Amino acid sequence: MINKQNRSKVFLAIIGILLVANIAMVSFFLLNKDCDKKEKKPDRKTIIANFLKTEIGFDTLQLQQYDSLGNRHKDNMKKMMDSLRSTKDNQFKELTAAGFSDSAMNSIADQSAVSQKAMELRSLNHLKKIRLLCKPEQLQKFDSLFGKVLNRRNGEPKKKQPNK
Repeated sequence: MINKQNRSKVFLAIIGILLVANIAMVSFFLLNKDCDKKEKKPDRKTIIANFLKTEIGFDTLQLQQYDSLGNRHKDNMKKMMDSLRSTKDNQFKELTAAGFSDSAMNSIADQSAVSQKAMELRSLNHLKKIRLLCKPEQLQKFDSLFGKVLNRRNGEPKKKQPNK
């Protein structure tokens, strides 16, 4: 029969082994998380620029023009989004003051639709400006392929959702 002192030593050894295993597992997960952060995926603008260069055949000048167009578009969209946020705050205050009446909700929904349409038109005009950068021989490729790159996330095609 095992005496109390030997049993205590066995329990201490088991606890020590479990402690070391837990520390090793936690450090493994933390180190892997840091590695994932270091592998930063390219942003949408970079993905599109690479696509324009490799698939459409944009030259250096076209890529520079695309870059400046993209910067202006990004600034304009940021201003629109900031404005939209403040408008949403005001709309919610109006909605609250009106007691969430149906007419107030419809009015705010109409205002939001107008804002959304303006943003969509600005994005479509940006796309049109990118298309105008194409040389005549690049237009067909642009028209047939560019929609595909817009539907990608981080350079990978979006996964199709199963039909429900």
